[in-house]
Amino acid sequence: MNYKGLLLLAAAGVWTLHAVARPPNYDETKIAPYTLPDPLAFSDGTKLVSPSQWPQRRAEILSIFENQMYGLIPPPPAVLRLETLEHRDVLGGRATRKQIRMWFRNDDTGPKIDWILWIPKGAAAAAPAYIGLNYYGNQEIDADPAIRMCEGWLRNNEKHFVAGHRASEKSRGSSAKSWPFETLIRRGYALATACYGDVAPDDPALYTNGVHALFPPSVPGVGNNTTAIAAWAWALMRGMDMLEKEPAIDAQRVALIGCSRLAKAALLAGAKDDRFAVTIPNQTGGGGVPLAKRDYGENVSTQNEMFPHWFCGNFRQYSDNEAAMPFDQHMLLAACAPRRLYVSSFPGKWFDPHGEFLSMKAAEPVWRFLGSPGLPATDWPAEMEPAIGSHLAYHRRPFEHGIAPYDWQCYLAFTDRAFQMSIDWQPTRTDTWKTFSRHHFTVDGCPCWVAVPRNPRPGNPWVWCLEFPTAFDDRTGVARLVEAGYHYVYMNVGNTFGSPAAQAHLDAFHRHLVSKGLSAKGTLIGVSRGGLYAYRFAARNPDKVVCIYGDAPVCDFKSWPGGKGKGKGSPEDWIGLRNHYGFQNEAEALAYRENPVDLLEPLFQAGIPLIHVVGDADDVVPVEENTAIIEQRYKALGGTIHVFHKPAVGHHPHGLDDPAPVVDLIKRYTARWDTENCRIK
Repeated sequence: MNYKGLLLLAAAGVWTLHAVARPPNYDETKIAPYTLPDPLAFSDGTKLVSPSQWPQRRAEILSIFENQMYGLIPPPPAVLRLETLEHRDVLGGRATRKQIRMWFRNDDTGPKIDWILWIPKGAAAAAPAYIGLNYYGNQEIDADPAIRMCEGWLRNNEKHFVAGHRASEKSRGSSAKSWPFETLIRRGYALATACYGDVAPDDPALYTNGVHALFPPSVPGVGNNTTAIAAWAWALMRGMDMLEKEPAIDAQRVALIGCSRLAKAALLAGAKDDRFAVTIPNQTGGGGVPLAKRDYGENVSTQNEMFPHWFCGNFRQYSDNEAAMPFDQHMLLAACAPRRLYVSSFPGKWFDPHGEFLSMKAAEPVWRFLGSPGLPATDWPAEMEPAIGSHLAYHRRPFEHGIAPYDWQCYLAFTDRAFQMSIDWQPTRTDTWKTFSRHHFTVDGCPCWVAVPRNPRPGNPWVWCLEFPTAFDDRTGVARLVEAGYHYVYMNVGNTFGSPAAQAHLDAFHRHLVSKGLSAKGTLIGVSRGGLYAYRFAARNPDKVVCIYGDAPVCDFKSWPGGKGKGKGSPEDWIGLRNHYGFQNEAEALAYRENPVDLLEPLFQAGIPLIHVVGDADDVVPVEENTAIIEQRYKALGGTIHVFHKPAVGHHPHGLDDPAPVVDLIKRYTARWDTENCRIK
């Protein structure tokens, strides 16, 4: 039976749907009316009247899921022994990497789990952490040959170089995007992960050939006996045991994450173990976050037929019988309350992304009942419009299944708030710009500052005005961008006209911003002579630029300060420019071919859009000698440029009476960069 909706699963290397399973429904109009059990009512129908009753109801919910769906999660083992296999500094001394083998017997026999940890160094306090299970081994996260190869049973997968159910050396570093440990270190977080193949083989016939050896004897698929998902959840809880023993990690600030089937395991562990402060199930699919009673996409019948080792025998009674379920997945989400929860989706119909959102909304009343805010979205948010609250968050984004860089950006925005994480700029002083905190510091011998948004946008984007950053800040729209979550940054390199020496300082500043956790790409603003700085930086670093906003920008220094055309020029600045560039004479300056008007090809190749605002009566930086040439040449290349003309306006004032059009364009192009970060491959 070849169901169109199962193509994604086939590509992922999972099992073929048995012919007896009910075909998935992908038609919203065919969803029959359904009633969800109330998470704020006990199984006998008694309504909760006080938050003090919630622990009892939560225990009841967890018992239902263990007995009716996932099987029992065993208690902690009698023995948990940690053997350090590696302890070294990495990332230029910015982090410690540990490889820890977890044993469950007093001798080196029986099942074991190999964990790998990256921990920030030099932090003033113990670091918060992310923990999760990976699919194909720790060696996929970093190509370093010192990372131990996974020894557990793995699903065969050509993309991940798994054959004969064993990992291959060829797989080293192949999943780095999904586990961006360097980004986490920059943001002040530790990361701990292990391969789920070390825990329980993901196979219906073999899944008990792992840590199940430590559990009471069980018969696969019978009653509420422990399943593979329950075993993976148990392993995550043992990972928390390990983190509690690590003094450099703050075990009170741990976020649990997983993707797909391992998101199911993470959700189960997060619901069961209240030591996890944040639970992040990324694209769980059916049997995780989506409502089963909705009967859209994956259904209980397909779950039981395709993945019999994920769900216990008692769950079989609900195949083609979802209406009889005395529970649904919103109750498992609710069991995480009042702790924090973040759910994410992608456009896979089999995974029912709308059902994930509806499940969150059905669980939301529990947080409100317990005195915490709910999800800041009433309707299903559009793609790339995350709803991030203090306790609940949700987003959906395009492209393929998996944890993408954009997902991590959103999760970090959420946990930064939850764990009260902020960038330590190590300022020499702090003041206020507009209504925002502004930190002053020095980089490469130059004074710098950053104005910090109250609620940073995921990914920590920035705008960088390279000259005159506070002269026309209302008219250029930067205050609105900071209010929208952008950092506003500046480095004072003096009146050096974008010279090679100035560019070296700007490079150092960009490295500093990224090392502190800001996005690798941002928006450059070139006001007047700042156009020389912005365009020359962008041409040398097109991979670091989202877009360029030039406001009456100098695009050819022969025009200003040279004054070799219609403009007034500035003889004093013309001499200064020639000195800063090291020109021996004026003829050498006039023959120079690295003005902005000459540097458009790398910008076009990188797809960088341009935005210009000009006064048509500008006699200092004449439009026809600067912006008009940029516009003509960039369009000829096929590039995108927007030019806003101000009739009868000279060089001043810069900006627009209402800068909304420019602000909207910068937001649009930042969102385009965010969308590219949704790609995993």
